Amino acid sequence: MNHPDTYETYREVGQQLNSKLLDAYSDQELILNSAEALGIDHDGTRIFYDFESDMTVHYEFMLYEYRRDGLTAAEHYYQEGHWDSETERTVLEATIEADTSLFEIDVVNEAEESLVMTDILNEGEKISIVDINLSRTAEPGILLFFRPVRYDEFTITSGVSFPFPDEQKDRLQTEYERRVDPADAQATSLQRYVTFYDLYRDHGIKMQYE
Repeated sequence: MNHPDTYETYREVGQQLNSKLLDAYSDQELILNSAEALGIDHDGTRIFYDFESDMTVHYEFMLYEYRRDGLTAAEHYYQEGHWDSETERTVLEATIEADTSLFEIDVVNEAEESLVMTDILNEGEKISIVDINLSRTAEPGILLFFRPVRYDEFTITSGVSFPFPDEQKDRLQTEYERRVDPADAQATSLQRYVTFYDLYRDHGIKMQYE
């Protein structure tokens, strides 16, 4: 990795930013409605996660996909100019602009802590990702649904990903085309996240987030 200090800074600021967004916007209505939109059960008070990692998935969806009054929580925060530093603003802008997709891992370079992937949903575009944990655990052929966050120095994941075995590739593409309507970009983004989370629960490789 050519910029280890910058990588760690972006990761740390991103985690702090998510905590700020949750503190500012995660009222009971938003929590319950976003859980319902994602297909997570609740009883009007409590959320019923199948796994502890589902909470992390739910929170990313709630902050960066689910819209209230036409905006996500992250977009509300950005419009109101609440960032505390230029680095936080950079992370916020990059994450808001990032679009999820399904990627196939081509090359894993543990020494460089990076991976080369093919974007399956966007005409086979190649992308290089810096991710310390994935570079130590992932294998070529594995499919990953995630949000690539692009900076001038490199591209990283948002921290949440749904891994699938390679034999699920045709099924995932077929289900994506069947379930997601590309006519509305905002609706497509939310539908895409909901679709792949649903598919992950049935066909994915279960993992925990630390």
